[in-house]
This record gives sequence, C-alpha cells and structure tokens, in this order.
Amino acid sequence: MTSKKINTNRKRIDAIDSRILDLIQKRAVLAKEIGNIKKKNATNNKASFYRPARESSIIRNLIKKNPGPIVDKKIKLIFKELISACLSLEQQLNIAFLGPLGTHSEGAVKNHFGSSVKFNPRISIDDVFNQVKAESSDFGIVPVENSSEGVVNSTLNCLTDFDIKICGETYIDINHYLAGSTKSSLKATKKVASHAQALGQCTKWLEKNLPNIERVATSSTAEAAELAKSDSTILCIVSEHAISRHKLKCHANNIQDFMDNKTRFIVVGNQEISRTGLDKTSLLIQTVNLPGALVNLLSAFKKEDINLHRIETRPSRQTTDSHNFFIDCEGHNKDKKLRKVIDEIRKKGAFVRILGSYPLET
Repeated sequence: MTSKKINTNRKRIDAIDSRILDLIQKRAVLAKEIGNIKKKNATNNKASFYRPARESSIIRNLIKKNPGPIVDKKIKLIFKELISACLSLEQQLNIAFLGPLGTHSEGAVKNHFGSSVKFNPRISIDDVFNQVKAESSDFGIVPVENSSEGVVNSTLNCLTDFDIKICGETYIDINHYLAGSTKSSLKATKKVASHAQALGQCTKWLEKNLPNIERVATSSTAEAAELAKSDSTILCIVSEHAISRHKLKCHANNIQDFMDNKTRFIVVGNQEISRTGLDKTSLLIQTVNLPGALVNLLSAFKKEDINLHRIETRPSRQTTDSHNFFIDCEGHNKDKKLRKVIDEIRKKGAFVRILGSYPLET
C-alpha cells in the first residue's frame, strides 16, 4: 500500500510539473511579446527593458498570496530566476561586480538579478562604477555595509565621485568557512588568508582556534582560495560556493563571530526607478562643520515623520570645513513629504544630492 501511494503521488507531481512547464513557457511568450513592443517604441537602442519597480511589485504580491509550506524567501528566489530567464529573452543584462567569481558578490548578483545575466567580475569597486559610467555594463552591484564590520569606504567614496544612481539593494547572509587543499591540515597550517573584511569578521574564532597563525589579507576571498589550493600550509576563509568551485577541503564551517552576519549590497546604474509604495531613498548631504549641523538636518525628517534607516558621517574630501552625511530614509524622492524635507534642508544652506530611490528590500 505504501509503495502504491508513493507511485500515485509521484504521478500527480509529474502532472503538476508538466502544467508548471507549460505555464512557464506561456509566461515567457508574453514577456517576449512585451519586449518586442518595447523595442518598436524605444527611442534609444540602449534602453533597458529591466524594470526594478515592476519586478519588486510582482515579488511582493506573490509573497502576500503565499499560503506555504514553501517559505517566502524560497518563493522569492524561484520567481527571481523565472523573471530573470524571461527577461533574457528580451535582453541579457550585463552586471559588473567585485570579482572574481566565487565571492559573495557573485552571490549578490544571483540573489538580485537571477542567473540569466552576463557576469562581469571586476578587480575593484571603482572599476565596477567605471563600467556602469561607460555603459559597458547595464548595472553594477557592490557591498556597502556589513552588520559586524561596518561601512565599505570604497563604495561611499565612489558614490561621492560618480554621477550614478542607486537602483536597488539586496542582503546576503555571510557564512564563512575555513578551507584548504585536499592535503591540508590544521596542524600543518602556517598562514590563514582571506579578504580583510572576512578576516575581521572571524577574529574571535581565529584567536581561539589558530591564535599564533599569520593572517594574510588578499584582494578577494577567491584569491585566498587559489593561494590555499596551491600551498597546503595555507588555509583560507571563503564561502561555501568557493569551496565547491575550487575543490577545497572544509575544516570548519560558520566561523564568523556573529551568526546573523549580513552584507548589504547596492545596485548602481543610470536608471531612475519609479515608485512602488514601499521605497528607500539614499541622500548625500554636505554641510559646513558647525555645532548642531546634524540636528538641523534631522529636524527636517522629524517634522515630516520620515523614518531613517541609516546615517553615516564622513569629513568631506573636497573641503576641510564641511562634513558629508550619507542618509538612507523611507520613501521615494517623488513623494511630497520627502520633497518638502529636501527643499527645507537646501534652504538651510546644505548641499543635497539624491543618490537614488529604489524598492525597499524587506
């Protein structure tokens, strides 16, 4: 009876799979038709068919309707891949990111854009911005802050220096693994290599388990993986994906100091993103370095009851007597309330640049 019931359920699954396949292909046909209409009406050959606001609305509506048992996060990933595959029939996006392949940045690209894109790994965050500025890539994706290590200074510098918009955001769970070549061992280890951020995020574990081992900072976790693969006395701190890609032996998993370790990545491009009703806006505000400067800024947000997600303060690199405030707040720059805040701050003599408005990643 058990075997018969299993076979019956498998046949039902096969039938459902056939229906899913048929619906996926019907969706793809409709997406392709929309792409053809867009091409006919496009005034610019380089116009992007990717619409982050539309994609965000699709995902949010599906999650609202999700009855389970598959959790929202998995539903989101499934439909991200489906949307990505359909979009590739209209246009394959070229995405620049901090490479090489096998890093968490590659994971961020897949998490936000799906797998049906052209992966364009670059050697630095500056290079990612240059790719987008030159329109060699449709979008770039770069880390901006980590929950345990803080802000990524190179990204903030590039946001200041480049006239490029923030078009989206995504969060990646950062789980670090200690790995080495197939011949490696903890006893024979002389060095541990990884990106400086990864080393910093695993400080407590390293001090407890490998206290006298030299730590080597590399340009990326992928470079550390290559070092470890070629020298059995070197171990590396990498992602699970890198272990598989480089065929390494895992010695310990989840060695990060904080289990809820996340990195926020931002998507940068040359596209203005329309409102979704649940948005975030990033601002760069420069004020003269005087007492109460920050209080004056914040009072404008309080007056309109606008919540702030993040504030980062840095001395301006252009002048010695002013400060830059990087502020993430709720709302879209086309919203009436936020426009009033921006106008009020400018009237107080501060410089305000809208870095971008984009769908809030929940």
